[in-house]
Amino acid sequence: MKNTIISIFLGLIFLITFYPFCTIAEDTTRMSLPDGAKARLGKGTINEIAYSPNGMYLAAAGRAGIWVYDLSIHQEVALLTDSTGPVSSVAFSPDGNTIVSGYDSGGILVWDVKTGKRIKTLATVQEWVSSVAFSPGGKIIASGGACVEGLCPGITLLDIQTGEQLKSFGGLHTTLSVCFSPDGKMLASSGDEWDSNIRLWDVQTGELLKTLKKRTAFEDFEGRDVNSVVFSPDGNTIASGSGNGTIRLWNAHTGEFIKYLVGHTKPVSSVVFSPNGNKLMSAGADGVCLWNVNTGEFIKDIPIPAVSAAFSPDRKTCAIVSETGISVRNAHTFKYLESLTRNIGSEDKFRGKDIGSIGSVAFSPDGNTIVSCGGNKIHLWDSHTNQLLITLIGHTESVNSVVFSPDGNKIASASDDRTIRIWNVNTRKPIKTLMAHADSVNSVVFSTDGNKIASASDDRTIRLWNANTGELLKTLTGHIENVNTVTFSPDGNTIASGSGRLVYLGEGEDSGTCVGQEIRLWNANTGELIKTLTGHTSVVNSVVFSPDGSTIASGSGHWWGYEGKASAGEEIRLWNADTGGELLKTLTGHKDVVSSVVFSPDGNLIISGDWYDWDGYLSSGTWSGEIRVWDAHTGEHLKTFKGHTGGVSSVAFSPDGKTLANGRTDGTILLWDFSSPP
Repeated sequence: MKNTIISIFLGLIFLITFYPFCTIAEDTTRMSLPDGAKARLGKGTINEIAYSPNGMYLAAAGRAGIWVYDLSIHQEVALLTDSTGPVSSVAFSPDGNTIVSGYDSGGILVWDVKTGKRIKTLATVQEWVSSVAFSPGGKIIASGGACVEGLCPGITLLDIQTGEQLKSFGGLHTTLSVCFSPDGKMLASSGDEWDSNIRLWDVQTGELLKTLKKRTAFEDFEGRDVNSVVFSPDGNTIASGSGNGTIRLWNAHTGEFIKYLVGHTKPVSSVVFSPNGNKLMSAGADGVCLWNVNTGEFIKDIPIPAVSAAFSPDRKTCAIVSETGISVRNAHTFKYLESLTRNIGSEDKFRGKDIGSIGSVAFSPDGNTIVSCGGNKIHLWDSHTNQLLITLIGHTESVNSVVFSPDGNKIASASDDRTIRIWNVNTRKPIKTLMAHADSVNSVVFSTDGNKIASASDDRTIRLWNANTGELLKTLTGHIENVNTVTFSPDGNTIASGSGRLVYLGEGEDSGTCVGQEIRLWNANTGELIKTLTGHTSVVNSVVFSPDGSTIASGSGHWWGYEGKASAGEEIRLWNADTGGELLKTLTGHKDVVSSVVFSPDGNLIISGDWYDWDGYLSSGTWSGEIRVWDAHTGEHLKTFKGHTGGVSSVAFSPDGKTLANGRTDGTILLWDFSSPP
C-alpha cells in the first residue's frame, strides 16, 4: 500500500513537472471568465501562433487572450487573459518556461508556462505593440510598434528579469515585425507603408547597421507594409513578406537582395523558415505557400486566406491560422491532420476592414439555440452545451444582423452584400434571397406574427417583405441618412427605425458632425409616417420596444474616427410609445458608443452595451466594453458587467430571462447569468 501511494505521488510530480498545464478536463467554454459570466462561445479572432521549443504546446494570440493548446491531447489547456486588450503577438522563451505577449494597447506581459499566471508587466515606449521576440539567450525581449502620432521610437529592447528598458531606437518609424539573428547580435525590423524598409540593428549598441533597399524606384514608390521579417536558422538569409504580395530573400551579412519568391497575388502577413532552413512557409490573403529556399521554387499551396503560420520544431507538422480556425497539417505535403479550433470571427486586415466582431446574436423562441454572425458567416450554437452546431454560408460580405422567426423555423440575415437571406432552421439551407436594397443592410426583424420582415439599410430606406413569399411589400422613405436599426412593436402595428451618420466637412477631428440622427415611427400596415422623434445628438444605433409596447428605448453614440478622440452622444433615451413619443428619461453613464439596447422579457430591466470602433480601443481608456443594467421603470443604474477584451456589439435575452448573450468585437460570445435579479 505504501509503495502504491509513493508511486502515485511520484507520478503526480512527473505530470506537474513535464505537463505543466495538465488539468482535470476543464470545460473550455468556462475558462478565465469575467465576473458574472457563465460561458464563452468561440475562441475569437486569432492573430498569431507560436510553438513551444519542445513542440508540446501551441500558443495562439488573439483578441480574447492567449489560448494554449496541448498538442499531445489536441485540446486547449489554458486561456491567458488580461484587461490589457487584444493580443497582437506571442513568443515562447528559448527554454520554453515563459510566454511573452504584446498588446494593441502597448503593453507586454510575461507569463509562467507552468502555472499559466502572469509574472511580469513590461512597459514600452510604444502605444501599440505589433511584434515581440525573445533573444536566443532568453534574456532580452524586443518589441516593435508605434505611437498614435508617430512620435516615439519603433523598437524597444527590455531586460526580461528586471523589466528595464535597455534601448529604444528605430527613429519615428512604425515597426510591424522584429526578429533576432540566431547569434543574438542583430535585430531585423520591418516598417509599414510609410516606411516599407527592412533595417538591421546592432543589439548591443542600437546602431543601424544596414537598410535593405528595394531593387527599383518603382518598388520604393509602392509603399506597402512589410508585415513579416525573419532570419533563417543559420543566420545567413532574411526573408520578408509584404502587403503587395511579394516575398524577398536577402543576404543577412551584406544586405544584398537575393531573389523573389513569386506566387502570392495578395498581401502576405507571415513568413517562417523550417527548422532546417530548407523551406519557407508564407501565409497571405490568398492562401499559404511552401517554397524551396535554395531554388526559390514553389512547392505547394493551400488556397485558404491565412494570417499566421508556424513549423513544429521536429519539422513534421505545421500550424496555420485561417478564417476557419487553427489547423494542423503535414509540413511536407500540407495534408490536413486536425483542427484545433474553428473561429467564429475573422479579420480582413488587408482590406482595412475588421470583420472579426460578432455583429448580432439572438435566441431561438424555445431558448435552445443561439444564432450569431461573424464575418460573412452565420453560426448556430447549442445554448445548453455551448457547442457550435453548424455554420451557414451564403452571404458574400459581412453579416450585420440575424434573427429567428417567432415560430423558430426560420432565420433572417442582413448583410453588406445588400441582401436579406431567409434560412430553414431544420434543413440549415437557404430558402430565399431578398434583393432590392441599394446599399448595406444593417438590421432585419420579423413581425410578431412572423408574416412580415422589415429591413433597414444604408440606402436610407426601410423595406417591408412578405416573409413567406419574399415579395417586396413596401419601401419606407424619409430618413436622410443611413438607417441603422429597425424593430416591430409587440402588436405588429408599428415600426420604429433609427438613423444617423457622422460626416466630415473638412480636415481635422473637430470637423465632424452627426446628421440624420432620429427615430421614426411608421404604420406597419400602410407604411405611413406616424411621428419623428428627435433629441439624440448622435447616431441612433439601436431601437427596441418594451414587451408591453408602452416604451421605446434607443441607444446612440458615434466614433470620431480619429485616434485619441473620444466618442460622443453616448446615451439611452426612453420614449412613451402610447403618447406618440414623449421623452420619458435619458440614461447616461456609458463612456463609449451605445451599440445595443434590449428589454428583459418581463420588461423590468434594460440592458445596454457599448464599444468603440478605432481598432477596438475604448475612449474610456480600456479594451473592454461595458454592459449596463438599468431599472426600466426608474432609470436607475443597477449593475455593470465587464468582459476581459472586446467591445459589446450586440445583446440578447433568452426567452426565460435567465441568460443574457452578448456578441463582442473580440470574436466571441459571452453568456451572463441573470437567474437572480441584479
